[in-house]
Amino acid sequence: MEIRQLRRFLVLAEELHFGKAAVRLHIAQPALSQELKALEKSLGLRLLDRTHNHVSLTDAGRRLQEEAEHIIQAHDAALTAMEEIRSPQRGALKLGVAVGVAYPLLAALLSGLGTDGAGPEVDIKAAAAREGVLKLLDGEFDAVFIHAVPPRDERLGVLTLETEPMGVAVPSGSPLASLTAISPTDLNGQALIWLQRDGDPDVREHVLGLMMDGGMIPGPHRWSPSIATSMSLVAAGLGVSLKTPHQVVPGDPPGVVWRPFAGVSYPVPTVLVWLRNDASPLTTQLVAHARLHVAKPA
Repeated sequence: MEIRQLRRFLVLAEELHFGKAAVRLHIAQPALSQELKALEKSLGLRLLDRTHNHVSLTDAGRRLQEEAEHIIQAHDAALTAMEEIRSPQRGALKLGVAVGVAYPLLAALLSGLGTDGAGPEVDIKAAAAREGVLKLLDGEFDAVFIHAVPPRDERLGVLTLETEPMGVAVPSGSPLASLTAISPTDLNGQALIWLQRDGDPDVREHVLGLMMDGGMIPGPHRWSPSIATSMSLVAAGLGVSLKTPHQVVPGDPPGVVWRPFAGVSYPVPTVLVWLRNDASPLTTQLVAHARLHVAKPA
């Protein structure tokens, strides 16, 4: 039984007239009759009752009509999905990305989505952990890159892409820069530069709690709209900023160095989250690229 036979049978079942069905299918009436006989022979069932003036469906014919409609719909949907994967630029990928996600990582995952030099349309918006997951569940994002593993939820697919240690960016001329590692008490009274208040408050409060448990006496807080601004403030000697290593790079202003913590361990994950049962073809392709990235040897 072939898809072509089912398509022709459905037309015949709708028309219940060989001549009209043959016209719709653009084939000769004898060819349609032979097609039906071949289908009936392969199934071992009579599908139509035919008299000189009347054509009607048998019980088997009515059942096949119902099943064939589902089969054709599923077949066509599968073809459409495969075409979208083959030509991903037809769609758009809506991503929520937390502040501080490494741009080289994001670029590496997105670069493989294009074909023949034409990548998909990508709409990227800032999104902190809790906010990003909520918007993902509401359909505003196809996937999110965040710095926290979300609570277990059967609706979500979760993949940790990389994990980096939290440390501190300090002015290169500061006595702190001469240390190979910085303990919480070394930061007593230092101004702490944080990303804007609508960033990741859970991460901020947790790290601050760990530092205070280690004996740090917090200094004043300064707020920054971006990592670049934070590094400029650090370079100017206006404070220190808690960061992962990749957030202090050669492209930042001179005068900033990064040091690991001593006595405090806070690994910061970069996590890709998507809807497990409602992923678009582009999202599925992105996840596949992400799994390959994770599987690559270091």
